Amino acid sequence: MKAKTTQADILKQFAALEKKASKQVLKAKAVIEKKIAKEVSAIHKKYAKELKQVDSMLARFGLSSNGPKAPKAAKAAPAGKRTRRSLPKLSDEEIKAQLSKILSGGKKVSSAVIFKEVGLARPRFSAFLKANGGFLHIEGNKRSTTYSLKG
Repeated sequence: MKAKTTQADILKQFAALEKKASKQVLKAKAVIEKKIAKEVSAIHKKYAKELKQVDSMLARFGLSSNGPKAPKAAKAAPAGKRTRRSLPKLSDEEIKAQLSKILSGGKKVSSAVIFKEVGLARPRFSAFLKANGGFLHIEGNKRSTTYSLKG
């Protein structure tokens, strides 16, 4: 019975020590964050005069510190996000015409060249191939696949 009580006491002591340790760690973190804030404000103070001078020079040239004044875009992307690139929508006939130009003279070309020259995305090219199965001759497989005109 005495062994169980001592185990419970030990567990309570451990929990109390754990609580104290976590408080001390949080206090240490707060102290470090305060030091960082002081250093940052000191740096801002150190360079504030120079920044004001540069801003006034920029204002003379009709510029702001953010760059030249330009008309605002209709829809600006949020910071950190890239705008989605969209390729022009091409019909099968337009794709056939461009492929005929690229592949004329019996040329064999990889899909990467076709995507770049025609301005296609892979899913659109795959859909074109399914819809127009007899238009292109396909050789190789996977990365070594080349395309040429049939005939």
